Amino acid sequence: MPSALRSFLVVVSLTLLLPTKLYAGWLDNIGTVIGGHLGDLQSRFADDELIDGDMIAKALFRSEDRGQDALHRGSGTVILVSTETGSYIQIGPDFTSTPGPDYHVYISTQTGIDHEERFVTANQVELGPLIKGSGASYYKLPEGAEFQSVTIWCKAFNEFITSADFDTPVGS
Repeated sequence: MPSALRSFLVVVSLTLLLPTKLYAGWLDNIGTVIGGHLGDLQSRFADDELIDGDMIAKALFRSEDRGQDALHRGSGTVILVSTETGSYIQIGPDFTSTPGPDYHVYISTQTGIDHEERFVTANQVELGPLIKGSGASYYKLPEGAEFQSVTIWCKAFNEFITSADFDTPVGS
């Protein structure tokens, strides 16, 4: 059994075994939970998406932040790439995250985002839904965007997944 499928089954099993009052809020969003996890699982088997260009900066998603736990974590590289058509955030082929229903990619000038309380929505620019829960994907940056961090965030449940800080501010 593929490890992604095994992880998904563990998440579903744990959700069903927890006392009802612990996941009562999840019942309101059961479609998001099930549909999102299935979509995430499918994305893990898709081909990597790589953009060709010049590497401007590179950072690592942290895997031991205080906001991470067994069900909410990620790791791997993230690269700022410049092309003739603009600048992109490239999440590397080594990227992996725990399965999730509604992960999105954000950039920010804020650094040290390591927990839900440090993720201030007003300080974030959303690049879009996470295309692949495991492997490479890329995201076009808005013209003139300046940032110093990239964060993966579960929008549906306001859960921190992982973040990476570039050593110096970067812009497109």
